[in-house]
Amino acid sequence: NRVIARAQQQQPAPSGGRVLYALQGASDPPTFTLFVNKELPQTYLRYLERSIREGFEFGSVPIKIRVRKRAE
Repeated sequence: NRVIARAQQQQPAPSGGRVLYALQGASDPPTFTLFVNKELPQTYLRYLERSIREGFEFGSVPIKIRVRKRAE
């Protein structure tokens, strides 16, 4: 969550979207579930994927990002 928070501080998502929290669900391949308040553009999800990859030093290991909208 610190990696995601740092990425959001450096580059906020457009149109008020944000990641509320993230969970790592699986490790082979590393799979992260992002809980969001609004739908995020695909370009911003790629930015978050790069931030996760750099923050955890995954290098070229494939990672999966799942996005779930917060329950109302």
